[in-house]
Amino acid sequence: MNLVGEFLWRSALLYPKRIALIDGDVRITYAELQSRVNRVVAGLRDAGFKPGDRIAFHGNNRWEIVVTLFASFQGGFILVPLNVMLKPAELEYILGETSLKLLLTTDEGMATASGLQERYGYVLSSYDDGNGLFTAWTGRPDPGMQMEDRRPDDILALFFTSGTTGKPKGAPLDHEFVSHLAASWLISSAYSHRDVFLVTTPMFWTVAPIHGIVPMFLAGGTVVLMQRFDMDRCCELIERHAVTSFFAVPTIYTMLLDQKEEELSRLKTLRVCSVAGAPVAQDLVRKFERLTGATLLNIYGATEAGAISREMLNAPRKAGCAGTFGGTLETRIVDEQGNVVPTGKAGEIWTRGLTCIKGYWRQGKVDYSGFDDGWFKTGDIGVLEDGHFLRILDRAKDMIITGGANIYPAEIESVIQKIPGVRLCAVIGIPDRVMGELAIAYIVPSSDIAIDQSVIEDFCNRNLSRYKVPRKFVFVDDLPMTPTGKIQKNELKKMAVA
Repeated sequence: MNLVGEFLWRSALLYPKRIALIDGDVRITYAELQSRVNRVVAGLRDAGFKPGDRIAFHGNNRWEIVVTLFASFQGGFILVPLNVMLKPAELEYILGETSLKLLLTTDEGMATASGLQERYGYVLSSYDDGNGLFTAWTGRPDPGMQMEDRRPDDILALFFTSGTTGKPKGAPLDHEFVSHLAASWLISSAYSHRDVFLVTTPMFWTVAPIHGIVPMFLAGGTVVLMQRFDMDRCCELIERHAVTSFFAVPTIYTMLLDQKEEELSRLKTLRVCSVAGAPVAQDLVRKFERLTGATLLNIYGATEAGAISREMLNAPRKAGCAGTFGGTLETRIVDEQGNVVPTGKAGEIWTRGLTCIKGYWRQGKVDYSGFDDGWFKTGDIGVLEDGHFLRILDRAKDMIITGGANIYPAEIESVIQKIPGVRLCAVIGIPDRVMGELAIAYIVPSSDIAIDQSVIEDFCNRNLSRYKVPRKFVFVDDLPMTPTGKIQKNELKKMAVA
């Protein structure tokens, strides 16, 4: 048995001539993709790598990384996706935790990877090296199926959290986690072999490989790769390949709607798209659905816990909410003492179950000590509306306490985002001797509509309680972002202090 590795194998049997993967001018059928995976698994074994060894890819989205992904699954290795944009000092912690045996990089990442090789002792090769390991492996004859038996609880990948605060944490995903999560995507989005999915997010983040590519290969659909997100390229690829689905964070949807409204109105092949990563404004959802005709499903999840709640195609939805709790997890909303709160009252979201990790990876194994009775404590504040629709209020760590009152920045941001002329907004709290904290709003204005502080302040005064209105509005050209498109509020706080 190899739950996740068999997804590709089955689709290769069912749809051998169907295009599985498109990367620029490269088009690979399911039969060809499985053949390349066979060759890489055999090459890895011949090079002395064993099931359970940690191997890494280090680069932007490309077909070679997708082959590495499924070669790792089918060969029984543990995959460690690495962010090619990280500096050596940022990579060292991950390298020390994972004891990598192999690192496959690109020309872009070779200088960083080679500079750390002697200290961490991994085998290093580049996808771009015509004489390198990967090229040699894929150039050999197809040895046939190389599937390794794995238990449902065997770890198949280690994804490290973005580390916007403190050191990154390694989330160990097992076959049971990924297989159940993939099936949930087929159910919620009604994916089939007719779908074409555009990968817009980087492969080192779980969304692209685990929430996008794996479910699409299970369904027998087509995956289109975009190496780095670019708005013009995104619209071009959707139109060229008749894309039916993609995922993006709210920031990307906001930029598309702000700058590519005409192009979006032409993209009529889109059927169902998804958004997650931060609370999403309902005006954004309505506008995207009106322009494209596609359904935009809101999802709330985490690297550690897949999709904790989600909207489903053709199921009831509630504006501003992230759907209902999923069937693969047991989820509760609790107070500061861990007691379940009444429906309608805000609290922290805890979850555990089939699509939740059981502990973090520390020093070569899973450490279960931080998960009380299996519960993953998200640090997110939510409330159930109408009995079962989950509204995310904010991150617990982002909550601002001013004069003893709790302020959730996401609530303020959703109000400011409605103002014509505002493209992006982020609210943070800064220390204040009298009030404890004060709310500050950073705003990126649109290029086509002039706006000043008085308009924003007046709108906030009309739509928010007085204590929630930011004390200062700062106009900036851009907001600091993580590589996955999330706003780095810790960086904004440093800017505010400075």
